[in-house]
Amino acid sequence: MAKESTLKNLTLTLGIITAIAAGSLGLANYVTVKPIAEAKENKVIAALQEVLPEFDNNPAADTSSMEVDGGKLKIYHATKNGEPVGTAVESFSTKGFGGSISVMVGFDKERKISGYSVLQHSETPGLGDRMTYWFRPPQAPVRSLVEKAFGFTMPVVEKKSNIYGLDPGEKPLTVSKDGGQVDAITAATISSRAFLEAVNRAYKGVGEIDANSGASRKQDEKTADSSSTAAKDSIQ
Repeated sequence: MAKESTLKNLTLTLGIITAIAAGSLGLANYVTVKPIAEAKENKVIAALQEVLPEFDNNPAADTSSMEVDGGKLKIYHATKNGEPVGTAVESFSTKGFGGSISVMVGFDKERKISGYSVLQHSETPGLGDRMTYWFRPPQAPVRSLVEKAFGFTMPVVEKKSNIYGLDPGEKPLTVSKDGGQVDAITAATISSRAFLEAVNRAYKGVGEIDANSGASRKQDEKTADSSSTAAKDSIQ
């Protein structure tokens, strides 16, 4: 009798502990999900402001999606005074040295690169993680104390890593080592290739969107012409 009672108490205790643990996990998940989602949304908004030409709409609320190279891309449309000024694409590559990378790439209305922002990566600190700034326009060099003291400036070797203003449609972006026009991050060629793959994929997404929009406009014009012709025939 005592053994049976002990077993019941043990079962009840384990049940209570399990319920408390499950409740705690559920509460922790509930408490953290919203802040994580808000942080991600804020990161996207900041990236859009960084990579796009000046706009006055809300690109985060004007989006579409496109399947490119077996993956789905999210595309953000920017306008000013009702006119398109640029497009941003949330692109990716799975070929980074540390795994997948996610990049927001901006294009102006001529489909030239207007900016980029790395949203997520697992690249090596001090090497591949330099993709966050490596492919931007070069900063103005800061003169050293020696240069200032003796009144001279050392010549700066220009690196061809800036992708701003380039049109991947003219030629897909590749690193110099592969015969391309972009200098890879020093000692991080794999990361550089992955980054440029994401940029080229983003460009494909913009091209697909433009092609589909053009097809839609032509279909609308054709429908409008047919309606106009039918209306004229009915009047006659």
